[in-house]
Amino acid sequence: MEIFHDPNALCLSIVKAAKELDFQRVRTLMSVETDKGLCPLLQISRKTDPGFPRILLSAGIHGDEPAGPHAVLELLRSEIGNPGFSNLINLTSFPLINPSGFLNKTRTNREEIDLNREFAKGHPSPEIRCLMDVLRNRTFELSIEFHEDVDTKGFYLYEHFPDHKEPIGPEVISALEGSGFPILKDPVIEGMPAHNGIIHPRRMRRVKFRRHGWPEALYLYRHGTRRTFTLETPALIDFSSRVQMHVLAFRTIVSTVVKEHQSR
Repeated sequence: MEIFHDPNALCLSIVKAAKELDFQRVRTLMSVETDKGLCPLLQISRKTDPGFPRILLSAGIHGDEPAGPHAVLELLRSEIGNPGFSNLINLTSFPLINPSGFLNKTRTNREEIDLNREFAKGHPSPEIRCLMDVLRNRTFELSIEFHEDVDTKGFYLYEHFPDHKEPIGPEVISALEGSGFPILKDPVIEGMPAHNGIIHPRRMRRVKFRRHGWPEALYLYRHGTRRTFTLETPALIDFSSRVQMHVLAFRTIVSTVVKEHQSR
């Protein structure tokens, strides 16, 4: 697997793959200052049918979690010449939200700001302001975020979903376990109750997050995206496995949502 350390090189490869897949929108939302010059903050979008599920895929909001942006590239490349999921959904992606942190291998951006605590602030960082401008008045059937946990050896996920819907998380865990990937099965993860690698944070404390800044998943959930996934691969295992875990989890979620849509 090709591993990029330069965010510009990774973005160029993502743009190339998106254009080969006929993404109608491949644009630079802003130029981000890094220690080696400017790098684009990208948005890529592909519309197939207005009735198909609208899905948002985000990655790289924390710079020390490189498997996510590489997984976006892997997903795009795997569709070229043999489209599968990309023909059945309307996909919007922010594949590398934090280029400066990616270059420096830091959670925060160049200004030492945790971008995943900037949503819904009155004066967020420029990167998040761009994303909020794009997302304003837009809703998605679901959002998926690629993250990594630097302290664990097993995969886990957060899933927010409406009470009348069945969770998809168990299918993701089953698919990953069936492929031999490790799952974190601690009863408490990140201070929250967990079961078989799944956290369902039913009560989200609006006041707390208003004070400290909302993460992307909560911001989207509060603004109409009724199902959100935050996928956490274990940074203590090999890089290629982490990328493949994201890819398999994404495909499992999308396959389930497409089937639900087709059965209506």
